[in-house]
Amino acid sequence: MYKKVLYTMICLSALNSFSQSNEIGVYFGGTNYIGDLGPTTYIDPGRFEGSRSKFKTDNYALGILYRKNFNNRISARAQFNYATIGSNDKWTGSAAYRKERGKKFKNEISAELSLGIDFNFFEFDLREDMFQMTPYIHTGVAFFRYNALHYPTGVNEAKKYGENSSLAIPITLGYKIKPYKDLIIGFEISAKHTFTDNLDGSYPQYKNMQLYSQKAFGSDLSQDWYVFTGFTLTYIFGFEPCYCPN
Repeated sequence: MYKKVLYTMICLSALNSFSQSNEIGVYFGGTNYIGDLGPTTYIDPGRFEGSRSKFKTDNYALGILYRKNFNNRISARAQFNYATIGSNDKWTGSAAYRKERGKKFKNEISAELSLGIDFNFFEFDLREDMFQMTPYIHTGVAFFRYNALHYPTGVNEAKKYGENSSLAIPITLGYKIKPYKDLIIGFEISAKHTFTDNLDGSYPQYKNMQLYSQKAFGSDLSQDWYVFTGFTLTYIFGFEPCYCPN
């Protein structure tokens, strides 16, 4: 009797442990920036207006991610990304005063490491072979490196003078499906509020102030944002059978 109870407890413990399944995969998509330069469109991935603005940019993001699923609703997530962002005062959608100003920039998010929590709105059981789907939200904290920019006197295109780092808070809304036993496909939009106002070169911290066309421009009421819009493709692993006596 005691042996059967012990075996049952071990079995339940093992089931709980193995229910914490794992996912590993990739992220790819477009990016856009929201700040003191160019259009203020909230979601505008990979904008390309080289023919009109004579400033060519192809804004994109690539990454790898890992999820640890604790149950059918909650999972921890770690992700590493590389991205490019850019904008131009002369792009369609910019305010008239910005078009007249005519500044432009390109920047790299050379390394972004984020940690956070995903929450599924519906039950999403990775052990089931049948088709499943759910919307989800995600938040956490991200640490990233970026190019420090400034505008030399008489130049309207931002130039790099070094590198900086900052933190960001991602606010993510997504939708994912499990069309096949071990694969999950997701689509998500992630707006990231940073703690810097110089992704675009509008608030440089370069020591030689004589190189600036002006010390700063734009509003200092809020920091810059950047937005990722794209797809995730992950592979499920980590399930093991529970061997229990009859």
